Amino acid sequence: MSQNQLPIAFQLSFSESVWRLIFEQVDLAPPRFVAELRSHETQRLTYVTAELPPGTLLSQIQPAVPFHSALVGLWNGLALYHRFDNNRLPVPTALGAVDPKTGQIRWEWPQHTLKAANAELVWAQRASLTDTTLSPVVVFRLSDGEPVETAIKPPAGHNSRLQFPVSYTTSSPWWPVIDRFLKKMGQIQPIESVDYLEVADKLIFSYYYREPNDRLRSSLLITDRRQTIWLHQPTGPGIETTGLPSDASARPLVGTGSFCVWQNQLITQLNSTCITSYFLTPTP
Repeated sequence: MSQNQLPIAFQLSFSESVWRLIFEQVDLAPPRFVAELRSHETQRLTYVTAELPPGTLLSQIQPAVPFHSALVGLWNGLALYHRFDNNRLPVPTALGAVDPKTGQIRWEWPQHTLKAANAELVWAQRASLTDTTLSPVVVFRLSDGEPVETAIKPPAGHNSRLQFPVSYTTSSPWWPVIDRFLKKMGQIQPIESVDYLEVADKLIFSYYYREPNDRLRSSLLITDRRQTIWLHQPTGPGIETTGLPSDASARPLVGTGSFCVWQNQLITQLNSTCITSYFLTPTP
């Protein structure tokens, strides 16, 4: 089950697993993404910065942030992250900013979590393991983390060039439609959740299914309204487990799912150490 009629825009392979990708959220900033690589054997954390659309590598460094941290977004070239210093609970213990090209921490605020950000400001909320009441939102300068007073409301959008899928579970009223369509196109029974995005004439699905040996597999399907299959590609090794894989540390603030679309390019992981981008429509 592997078909592909789409040209590859770029492909990046690494020696360590890619745990998450974050993308530049400011429309006017240079388009790029940062890949967070991890090696649990060596407890090594690596940031790889690449330029869009060509996928050209700009830097690959070991940052000064601790291993138990997670990137949550990229604004104006600065990456924001959460620390996770609590060994018992997977909750953020600090919010900070790091330059992904040098790995140097610009600033860090303990016991704060990210709410929103833009090209100049960061909105955050004080976090507590014992106090469950909502604390007031505070605002910091993105460049140096200094507190500021502002009447500007937190932004709700993200980079207009980016699109992320919507996740549909078995409890969704749309699940029977998606389930029936995938069975017709791929003759496969999807498991529990499907990521879906519609871009121009392309219908993009990412789903899990179970092999005869009871191993979970993931796959990416790109078709159109004429039901032409443009790509049907496995996207990871088999998983010997009875449940879906999960990331216990954190999700990016903007965008989740197994793929995203940047302008005319779909970006996904074919396996844990490889990032691949396909052109969705022919390029000049």
